Amino acid sequence: MGDTQAFSITDSVGSGGGWLKIGQSFRAYELSEYDSETETLTLVRDGREFEISLAGSKASPADPGSMDERMKEAGRLMELMNFEKMIDDSLEAQMNAMSDILRRQLAQASPDGKTDEEPIEFQAKAMRSMFSEIDWAPIEAGLTEAYAEVFSQEELAGMANFYTTPAGQASIEKMPEIQRKSMEVMMPAIMQASNKMQQEMTAFMKERTKRLQELNEEGEKLIEAAE
Repeated sequence: MGDTQAFSITDSVGSGGGWLKIGQSFRAYELSEYDSETETLTLVRDGREFEISLAGSKASPADPGSMDERMKEAGRLMELMNFEKMIDDSLEAQMNAMSDILRRQLAQASPDGKTDEEPIEFQAKAMRSMFSEIDWAPIEAGLTEAYAEVFSQEELAGMANFYTTPAGQASIEKMPEIQRKSMEVMMPAIMQASNKMQQEMTAFMKERTKRLQELNEEGEKLIEAAE
């Protein structure tokens, strides 16, 4: 916390003493010093020093578990996330958001402010057709393996356990709506930046074409002079 360090310590039965600073005591143990390099806290009691490491510190890395164990936890995680339904809901939310954005663009471009729904319906139909061609099973298998390679068994178990809670299930169910709203918030800024980039690219290409033409003309003049 800035220049201040505080430590939460628990004993073997899980009872703690709140947040403590160097010089304060936990039970009969005084917090003597802290080594930020090794993330080790030194406690002193009756003249004896005891070193303890922070939970999850680099000084005592947790066993990541075997690949088989991690694959099992990753599989459980994907099952709890209901992968295929989550993907379907997310894609549907994104398509709806893109349709809304296109609808607003067409309305702004229309002289009477009316929207032609035909291109919107065609875009949605084309996207659904494209996504229907995707086999999600190997993708889920690949993502399961990716999770197992990146996260430890303990981390995967923690995520899976979260998704068994009401909050975890709510996060899965409501994520597509969050994605849709995120697109609505971000797309105008992205489109504005994209339009600016296209303008800069157009200007660059015009300038580049002009320079090439000038070089070609200079080259032709040199050839004529040499002849």
